Amino acid sequence: MSYRALLLAAAAALSLAACQSEPPPSPKPSFYEDLASPTAQIDQRKMLEMINQYRAQSGIAPLQLDPRLSQIAADYARKMAALDDHGHNVDGHSMLGDRLKSYGYAFANAGENVAAGYHTIAEAFSGWRQSPPHDRGMKDPEMTLMGIGTAYNPNSKYKVFWSLIFAHPPITPPGAPVAAAVMPVTPGKTTVTFGGAVVN
Repeated sequence: MSYRALLLAAAAALSLAACQSEPPPSPKPSFYEDLASPTAQIDQRKMLEMINQYRAQSGIAPLQLDPRLSQIAADYARKMAALDDHGHNVDGHSMLGDRLKSYGYAFANAGENVAAGYHTIAEAFSGWRQSPPHDRGMKDPEMTLMGIGTAYNPNSKYKVFWSLIFAHPPITPPGAPVAAAVMPVTPGKTTVTFGGAVVN
């Protein structure tokens, strides 16, 4: 092998070694992941962490993630996406209290934030934080549990639909009947627009 060929082979080997030693690119933080995809999965624990950090700044106790509430929230997000509409009662008979009762979910108090158009956890959290009614919902000291769900509709101008449910379980003596009641965080239907996204 000629001297030139040896130099080229050595350079190629060094180049390959350099490529192999470069660290892989850092994954994008989950709060910046684009959820406008049929396979996207929201990082529920990241949203819980962000809300609890926000509550802690005001001295409010943290929430716990409730898988049942997350399932109810995801189902409602899918309903909003299918109807290409957003709100607390998109089909005329789906107010939060009725929804929770239809799942057999007992609660003393509950509320929800819904939205359409945010593509990331960071965007949704920021939008809700800037809206006084939704901000109060995230910082409601009476709430102890939360669930979150999103759904994607590629044919909608909003693309991603959000449902965030807060709840406080009933406080009753063991064996006593539970009377469910609901106090929505946002009474009625209030629409606030932030940069192309809509929250209710």
